[in-house]
Amino acid sequence: MKTSNTERHNETDRSTWERIKNAFKKDWEQTKHDFGSDKAQDKDQELNDTLKQLFGPNSKHDYDKRRFEDMEGAFRYGQAAREEHGEDYDYKWHDELHRVLRNDYQGDWARDEPLVRYSYLRNYSYS
Repeated sequence: MKTSNTERHNETDRSTWERIKNAFKKDWEQTKHDFGSDKAQDKDQELNDTLKQLFGPNSKHDYDKRRFEDMEGAFRYGQAAREEHGEDYDYKWHDELHRVLRNDYQGDWARDEPLVRYSYLRNYSYS
């Protein structure tokens, strides 16, 4: 599934993504474990926000049953958006940013927007 414009990702973006990818994966597994999934490992991590707070308890998308690899593109898109647009939007989610990202996104925005937003709002950049 192609979820972002590959031309906008340069070598620095790819390097940054590889550095933070493992953190996202661990967060995802821990969150699934915290909400009762018997298929997820306890990674002994805490999240500032939880999936239920972000997605709502009645989400029709069953995020807790999806594998990290199935959502990686949306997470990556959000992190690349943070790198590209974060300073312009004070690293916050705005209606205009939402429109820009939705228009550029090449996946299922209705399903993936919460994942993109989650990723955009998380700061995994290490100095």
